[in-house]
Amino acid sequence: MYCVVDIESSGGPFGKESMIEIAAFRYDGEEIVDQLISLVHPHRKVQPYVQKITGITDKMLLRAPRFHEIAKRLIDITQDAVIVGHNVEFDYRMIRQEFDRLGYQFERSTLDTISLAESLIPGLKSYGLDSLCEELGLTRPAKHRAEHDARATLELFEILRDKDQSKGINSFEQSILEGDYHKDKIRDLLRSVKHNRGIYYLHDRHGKLIYLGASDNIKAAINRLFIGDSERIVALKDQTHSLKVEPTGNWLIARIKKQEELNLSHPPFNRIQASNLQVGIFVDKRQNPPALSVNDLAKTGKKKPVLKASNLQAANRALRMYQRGLKGRNGKDPLPFLMDMPEKALVQAKGRQSAERSVFVIEEGQLKGYLFYKLNDKLKSWERVHHLMTPISNEPSYMEFLKLGILSGEFTLMSLPAEAE
Repeated sequence: MYCVVDIESSGGPFGKESMIEIAAFRYDGEEIVDQLISLVHPHRKVQPYVQKITGITDKMLLRAPRFHEIAKRLIDITQDAVIVGHNVEFDYRMIRQEFDRLGYQFERSTLDTISLAESLIPGLKSYGLDSLCEELGLTRPAKHRAEHDARATLELFEILRDKDQSKGINSFEQSILEGDYHKDKIRDLLRSVKHNRGIYYLHDRHGKLIYLGASDNIKAAINRLFIGDSERIVALKDQTHSLKVEPTGNWLIARIKKQEELNLSHPPFNRIQASNLQVGIFVDKRQNPPALSVNDLAKTGKKKPVLKASNLQAANRALRMYQRGLKGRNGKDPLPFLMDMPEKALVQAKGRQSAERSVFVIEEGQLKGYLFYKLNDKLKSWERVHHLMTPISNEPSYMEFLKLGILSGEFTLMSLPAEAE
């Protein structure tokens, strides 16, 4: 659990400042579950330069609550949570200072989005919140107001968690009660699932990852996983202590994230499975419009398919969706794009929530990575695309799966930033 915080202070000598505004968003790794937004009476004058940059005046604070009136609320909203902030050292010092004045010792773990951004988005000229909002297109209607700065920090934190392939950021995990029998353990696992499409992680009691899966129906996948009584499955059930689910929005990001993280972490209960592309979808240009057919790659000789698939079921499904789409879809036919792939392209798909989209980035004719962006944000430049993008390994099957999604109509082309066209 996290609590993303931003504090505005009255200004003045070090250690003599007082809090004048606070915003705290309790965040479970997927959504805001509680929040505190308030002006705070500082018991002293607000420095003129602070009034100028924040717009908060002494008059505005006359009827604001004193810190002791919101202290219990702040304790509750940060309970068992890591405090996240942009230059969190300042925000944490201000909170501790206010509690010290009340004679209360406030202790929490902290995480700084500045150092995280420096690590995960290297090469920027500046890592101040102003610069990052501009570089990444983060929403921030007003600068130097606690609510808007905290929301921008939360949006930045979500981007950094997406880019953190090594999982160095401690993600919120649902605990399973110790000592339960297997059936109770499975019931608790299923109860903790908020999203049914994405990646799921099983950890032992020491927090070590022991199994990683991806599914469009996580509850069914966990039931199937634990239904057996083999020595391996019994050991997995015994060792499983906690579950985390990470939504991905669509099946391709789930597949990519699973493979990329398996390559890094090698969980002991996962079995290595090679990506085996066995069938191809072929185009007969002699017909008008061109005819598509599915064939076994082992039987087609040197003839090149327009795309490959792992099995007949996946290829035939995409072909049916394509043919159905030609009759009912108003968009452009994706086949010409697939037959003549550009060196650079952006392909969009469903995001993790309705106000979000995922984007696949093609460069040099290869799938280089993916990103998430909110619908009210803009991908104004190719540089911004790179800053937001989570890079992936050069695995040829990823590009084939992307083509399959484009053919089926699940993924669609989007306009490039102006300077990249």
